[in-house]
Amino acid sequence: MVDTRVHPKTSCERTSKHMASVSLIQTAYEYIHRQIMLGEFMPGTLLSENELADSLNMSRTPVRSAITQLEHDGLVVSLKNRGVLVKEPSLKEAMDIMEILFAFQQLALEHIETHGEVPDLKKLKECLDLQLEATGRDAYYLYVKYTLQFAYYFISILNNSAMLKMMELYIDKIVLYATINFKITPHEPHYSGNRVNQAIYDAIAAKDWTEIRRIVKTSHDHNRERMIRLGRI
Repeated sequence: MVDTRVHPKTSCERTSKHMASVSLIQTAYEYIHRQIMLGEFMPGTLLSENELADSLNMSRTPVRSAITQLEHDGLVVSLKNRGVLVKEPSLKEAMDIMEILFAFQQLALEHIETHGEVPDLKKLKECLDLQLEATGRDAYYLYVKYTLQFAYYFISILNNSAMLKMMELYIDKIVLYATINFKITPHEPHYSGNRVNQAIYDAIAAKDWTEIRRIVKTSHDHNRERMIRLGRI
């Protein structure tokens, strides 16, 4: 008779190996993703699975799985027998995201004006302080992240989970676009989000809805003109 019982030791070993494999994939994914987001792996960079595996001290298998995830995210593309190419962000996509964010802000403003509700000033202040701190350290990646979190909490007044999930999906893309822009245009002025968010925060505290609408519109128009002028982000 064949023993069909599951042997605890064998089962545990398989589970342990699977967990270790998943952990390696996650480590590889987080490393490559972060290097792309920080602009260390710029668009057009050709990555090598072997070199990535060596630098991470692991085999190519988890690196390859991580790259598959990054391809799904739209950050890289595998080129047969050539390596892994870091993709160029799309200007059209960036402008589309900007228009969606602007529309969300307009809806939030209408809600505030109609219902008299005020966004969470404490959370907005936390984001503002963090983006200012990041600016002081010239940590542009963190500056953009907290600048967008400010917008996220502003839009949260709508209590619309679908909008917030969409915003969460867009944050990485916007951070990437902004970081690349920062890297390739050192001659351009940056960190303008500090002035904008500070002005929005002050206007919310003063309940000056007209001023908020003016600030949001002016900022949107300025960013749109800049994107068109540069021809990319």
